[in-house]
Amino acid sequence: MYITMLYKYGAPQIRFNVNDISAYVPGTCACGGTLRRLDRIFGRNDNMVKLRGVNVFPEAVGAVVVGDSRTNGEFFCFVDRVGEAATDEMTVLVEVTDPAANRAAVKLDLERRMKEVLGVRVTVDPVAKGALDPHTGTSQTSKIKRVLDRRQAPR
Repeated sequence: MYITMLYKYGAPQIRFNVNDISAYVPGTCACGGTLRRLDRIFGRNDNMVKLRGVNVFPEAVGAVVVGDSRTNGEFFCFVDRVGEAATDEMTVLVEVTDPAANRAAVKLDLERRMKEVLGVRVTVDPVAKGALDPHTGTSQTSKIKRVLDRRQAPR
């Protein structure tokens, strides 16, 4: 999304890229207006990961994780290129609140739900509460990391 400052006096800023992903709403407004209208903000462009042709936003992964009561909402994604075919794979580490929880069931349920929401298969790895802090940095900073893309650029 680009923002244009039409009414700024002084040195005008013609376009400003805010790195947000949005879309236009089709059709005309109910009020009769004919100008283009923006849909909701889908996510940040700099956080998006392209995984086997599908745009994956950490916010969408987080929404699935928060929706499962067996987790505390903390997650971290690793993106790797694996195998001879160099297939892109995402592993989502998820903190489970109850140490006695059936992690296999959490894994299967979250993998199924993420396939529905994201449109691409990912691997879920349930971990103990607090295990993701070294990756996310929640105890050290307010700028929490959610994705580490470890793919090498193609030569």
